[in-house]
Amino acid sequence: MLTTMTYRMPNFTLEQKLFLLRRIHAVVDTVQDFRKDTNTTVHRNAVWAELAQDFNVAFPSRPPSSIGSLKTLWKRLKVECRVALQKRQEEVIALVPNLISCLEEVDGDGSYSSVRGGSPGAGN
Repeated sequence: MLTTMTYRMPNFTLEQKLFLLRRIHAVVDTVQDFRKDTNTTVHRNAVWAELAQDFNVAFPSRPPSSIGSLKTLWKRLKVECRVALQKRQEEVIALVPNLISCLEEVDGDGSYSSVRGGSPGAGN
């Protein structure tokens, strides 16, 4: 028996993710404050409640999102950013040997005096 698979909508659209990032940017210190005292927790929960309310008002055609789902999205976005940053850093690090070999060809003697900024009379 063949059944047709329906397309599952993503939980959050790119527009929703960008909206959340813009809103969190203004309150990131509160959202990322993980102290366990009562005042901090109450304030952090109030900020998340306001974020969720603004989020749901901004996207009335989408199913409403809970505070928990927005917190999960925020955590996922942070992880994705860290992974992307690490990948970019690895790409840059992989380029460094190529840059050094190009400089060696320019220097002709294989020294790194031009890279280090040494002067000819400094005894390099």
